[in-house]
Amino acid sequence: GKNITVLLRRLKEKTLGQKPTGVLMSTFDELKIGQNQDKAINCIACSSFVPNGRTPFVCICLDSDSNCFALNIYNIDCAKAPKVGDILSVPYPQKLAVNVIINSESQDFEMIRVDTPLNIMINNRQLPRDTLAPLKLTTTALT
Repeated sequence: GKNITVLLRRLKEKTLGQKPTGVLMSTFDELKIGQNQDKAINCIACSSFVPNGRTPFVCICLDSDSNCFALNIYNIDCAKAPKVGDILSVPYPQKLAVNVIINSESQDFEMIRVDTPLNIMINNRQLPRDTLAPLKLTTTALT
């Protein structure tokens, strides 16, 4: 409805600078499965969640053509993750095809995977190193 229209208008009005030289801005549908070395995508965060408080951080995004997709960001400190309404720029996006079987029914979808938050920009800003999730060490006593 209205909120999505506002988000899409904001995405279309906002042009992100600092894109790598020789990279073509693309929509989700224009990306091929695998690494897209010559492309980048701009999108706006519409929703997000962290499964069980762990990685990956999952953003539900819209691109300028209203394509809706999941953007999984690994190794990000969730306190510094994108918020609803943030504009994300992902150079060289890695698009994955996913197949999930639920109750004997196969569901196929495509998504973008980002291995480190240092590879994206949020609201035209490169993320600092402290955006990385802190390391946690757990030990188990063997008897």
